[in-house]
Amino acid sequence: MAMLRYQVKSWAVSGTLAQIFNFWTFTGFVMLLWLAIITYFISGLAAFSALVKQRPIVPWLLYGPALIGLAAHSAQLISEVMVAGMLQMSLLNTISICVWMTIAVILISSLSKPLHNLFVFLMPVGAAFLVLALFAPHLASPKTYTTGMLVHIFISLLAYSVMIIATLQAILVNIQSNDLQQHRLNNRISRILPPLQSMERLMFEWLMIGFVLLTASIITGGIYVDDMLAQHLIHKTVLTLIAWGFFAILIFGHFYLGWRGRRASKLIYVGFGFLLVAFIGSKFVLEYLLHTF
Repeated sequence: MAMLRYQVKSWAVSGTLAQIFNFWTFTGFVMLLWLAIITYFISGLAAFSALVKQRPIVPWLLYGPALIGLAAHSAQLISEVMVAGMLQMSLLNTISICVWMTIAVILISSLSKPLHNLFVFLMPVGAAFLVLALFAPHLASPKTYTTGMLVHIFISLLAYSVMIIATLQAILVNIQSNDLQQHRLNNRISRILPPLQSMERLMFEWLMIGFVLLTASIITGGIYVDDMLAQHLIHKTVLTLIAWGFFAILIFGHFYLGWRGRRASKLIYVGFGFLLVAFIGSKFVLEYLLHTF
């Protein structure tokens, strides 16, 4: 009898310790996410303040918080996505990974390219997505993936991230093109941006990189996805191919027909719109409406 009481007491103590550990672990992950949200917002605010006040950006105020946020975001992602040796690739986790990749690519590329103006758009949007990920439920169950599928997922998310950068660059190019056409050369945004020709060159550089990655994503998907119909991926594949077609037409038109400026920007908008629906829309329907995990 005494032994039974001892066992019951041990189980109760173990259960309490496990609950305390889980509570503090969850609290730590939430704090990491809030740290990423706050620092991303500070970085975006620094870029926006420099834009409004028309003064040079203070590098440490722009990149310092972004690097801190990226580190906190990295730790939070590892704990959230990796579950018992499996991966929880829910819609919100996938968006969070994409935000992380986009910010990481811009931070690395900004060492050699004038990309600091993109922080005005990217950082607040990234922080908003993380707030959404903090409060919305994660419905997808953790799964194991083959090495080939992991390669496909990585390339796909990297392609989406680069296309986000190309689209943000297209927005700035469109603003500059409109100002130039309407002779508004003293516009606050246009005055702090590099020349339109340099901005267009950057836009097409990102578009080409994203197009190559998207092509690799489609090829690896065709190789490693076993049954597209059974996995409810046919709609996503069709929309992705349509987006790929728009990007291919734009690249051809740019090099052979001289397409640039607003026309190029609008085609990027359309292609990215299809890609967004393929990426987020199809996964949202499957996860939150059809509950196909």
